[in-house]
Amino acid sequence: MGNKKRHKEASPFHNPKIPYIVINLAVNSAIFYFVVGIFPFVNDDPAKKYAWPFFLYQFIWIMLGIAYKKYLSLRERTIGTVVMQCFKTDFLALLFGIGLLIFFADFEYSIGFLLALTGSFLISELILISLFYSFGEAQLVDATVVPSETIATPIHAYTEHPLDAETVGTLEKLIREAGGARLLEFLRIRIRPFVSSTLFVNTTSRFNIEKVNVDRYVTIINLKATNEIREINAFFAAVNDKLPVGGIFISCFETKSQRKKRILGAHPYMSNYLQYALDYIFRRMMPKLNLTREFYFWVTNGTNRVLSKAEVFGRLYYSGFEVIGQRKIVGLSYVVARKIKAPIRQETANYSPIIKLKRFGKDGKIIKVFKLRTMHPYSEYLQDYIYKHHNLHQSGKFKTDIRITTFGHFLRRHWLDELPMIVNFLKREMKLVGVRPLSEHYFRLYSPDLQHQRIHHRPGLLPPYYADMPNDLEEIQASERRYLDACEKRGTFITDVRYFFKIMYRILFHRARSR
Repeated sequence: MGNKKRHKEASPFHNPKIPYIVINLAVNSAIFYFVVGIFPFVNDDPAKKYAWPFFLYQFIWIMLGIAYKKYLSLRERTIGTVVMQCFKTDFLALLFGIGLLIFFADFEYSIGFLLALTGSFLISELILISLFYSFGEAQLVDATVVPSETIATPIHAYTEHPLDAETVGTLEKLIREAGGARLLEFLRIRIRPFVSSTLFVNTTSRFNIEKVNVDRYVTIINLKATNEIREINAFFAAVNDKLPVGGIFISCFETKSQRKKRILGAHPYMSNYLQYALDYIFRRMMPKLNLTREFYFWVTNGTNRVLSKAEVFGRLYYSGFEVIGQRKIVGLSYVVARKIKAPIRQETANYSPIIKLKRFGKDGKIIKVFKLRTMHPYSEYLQDYIYKHHNLHQSGKFKTDIRITTFGHFLRRHWLDELPMIVNFLKREMKLVGVRPLSEHYFRLYSPDLQHQRIHHRPGLLPPYYADMPNDLEEIQASERRYLDACEKRGTFITDVRYFFKIMYRILFHRARSR
């Protein structure tokens, strides 16, 4: 028993992690000199005056962190537990710091400086913790999951008959109340609304869908906004289960742009922008940050959420539908979807700001490339939809891509979305200069000989694209072929150095930007 106890005490998961302590010391030291530089002081040399109290404060800071187990393995604890331990130890350190100021009152140390320093330490810790967990929970964006088989009655086997005049009148009244005459016209154009094989519902409850008999309806229409549904995927999957292949599902939702227009139009000038800013922070930012996500869903229960067009469409494709029509009516977007297969039922999507993408690496090995999220959630299921409805830009990307967020456009334009690839660089899966790691979809667009040549080289952070700035997919392939040929003839190191300076010249003097 004694040996088992000693073994448990020696477990690496119960000992402080030295790298965490070293990182904490390095970051805090940098913050100290930064705060000293910007904080207003009376004396001329504050760094010298505050140096030894800072090192004493840091000693207390680290000892309290060790005592209260702040430096244990982060992987063994939830983010909520780690954050609470940081708040606890940092608050105790602050109390010790105030005690030191009182004890050394003759030296006239600034309590404002102590508060600014401690606050900066805490903020830096929260940022580092958030980054650590963001990489750990980074969503694998991959739409290649094979759905289950669908066995349903053929749509032509359904019988239907017109509804009686009283029922039609009641339904028309409900439709006009929901969307006016335009909605009624839209439904008449897209489907046969007033027949026995069409079901109208106005619900957010999946239970109301699940109690519907299978093989009873060809069309299901929900007049309640999807924004109010707590478990959207489960609701869509329940609708899918009740419809035959080829069946129609019509739903409505408020897009983020429609939401913005509604909020700004519902309040007086100036206060409307304040209202929108608060809504943006609470409804759009908090659900996406791992530090605030659980609190957000606890408060809101996931209702009245902000939804983009790309996310709703992506959820429909994830749930076995394809989008065949849409229209904006009275502040809502109505979408017509047709069942093409069974739902995937393997929930993988989240709102993490960091994602992982499956890409071809050296020797054809699949690597997981880290990037900042620039697309709306579930956008990965819209690849075929975007490819069918939007032409390729001369750069080889889509001209109009509803999947990319407004902030995502900014990140892509300045390559900020690729900063997390540094992790792949440190793992030696990528090098500084090299061809881009491609998805399976784009890899198939390349010629077979270039595909074969590409997989013999490690992909890079800076592609030869920015040295040549080609105009279309053919020129992109020619640019990459010249680079790879040079690597094989002159050597990779010499070629990469030459291309590095060409790329930097393009970026600095010709303002080359990512598209």
